Amino acid sequence: MKRDDISGQAPCGQDIAGQDIFGQDILSFDVATDGSRFRMRFSRPDGSAAALNLPADCLQAMVMTLPRMMAEVLRARHQDESLRLVYPTQRLRVEQASDPSTLILTLATTDGFEVSFALGSGQLQTLATAYATVSRRTDTATTFN
Repeated sequence: MKRDDISGQAPCGQDIAGQDIFGQDILSFDVATDGSRFRMRFSRPDGSAAALNLPADCLQAMVMTLPRMMAEVLRARHQDESLRLVYPTQRLRVEQASDPSTLILTLATTDGFEVSFALGSGQLQTLATAYATVSRRTDTATTFN
């Protein structure tokens, strides 16, 4: 969701309306020894440090939300709805899931980003068809569903 009220700059790292905390760079993260919470440390525009400390259950929601947020930022920044963030794959791994009709496809980048997807037979067939079609064509992009 795009909102105009989040683009303001807080002077000297002060919070706007006492709720927004402006960050500059992510510094590090920690995970509680029991896995119940995580903390992300970041620097603020004034040079001080702050941290976001959340229950581990929030992490899955963040992981699912961040790619959509990045797409919205990219498209808004460049005023181009066709843009998307694309990572080059350094390594891929295919494994059998516990369900015999499902494979797990894990993609990893050189900088350590890794994500796994469960693919059923219909999705694998779509992937095979896409590869066969694209490998014969070099002129335009094709979308497969």
